Amino acid sequence: MTSTTRTRPSRTIRLTAISIAATGICVAGAGLAAATNPGSSFGQAVGSAAEAVGVDWSSMPDGYSQAQYEAFWDAGYTSADVVELAELWQIDDTDTKARAGQMILDGEQLPFAPGTHTLSGVPDEALPALEEFWAAGYTVEDVQALSDLWNTDPVETKTLAGQVLLDGETLPVEPSGTPTATTSN
Repeated sequence: MTSTTRTRPSRTIRLTAISIAATGICVAGAGLAAATNPGSSFGQAVGSAAEAVGVDWSSMPDGYSQAQYEAFWDAGYTSADVVELAELWQIDDTDTKARAGQMILDGEQLPFAPGTHTLSGVPDEALPALEEFWAAGYTVEDVQALSDLWNTDPVETKTLAGQVLLDGETLPVEPSGTPTATTSN
């Protein structure tokens, strides 16, 4: 009878290989989670860690800085104001907020004062809920996710979600954006 002998990697080598694979999966998962919600505290922590090791990372869309975002919302502008500015300047919402935020940072006047516009077709009593929804950091993509979950149209979704937030409850979808200082939570 002939015996065959297989060489087996040592236990240390196998455990090392498993550890390396697990670490790679964890790093990839953390990156994916941070990319999904870059404005969250976890997303910002991953971004800070990435920048610390030399990886170029931004949680904001290209051409839109955190400083512009904060300047725009902290000045008291509303989502209805975004719509009006976008129409006036003929650019998308992100570019509108970036441009307006930069103008505020540069000390320039915008075409109108913060809070000048209201959302047409929305009852006045729904406005606080809508403002709370946007101030909590929710995005258009989040509206779509909630609309799909609740089987509601976007306006109804934002109003319902904002009221849930005003009532101190949490939504089944985390905000993808960065909350502003105006939220009541």
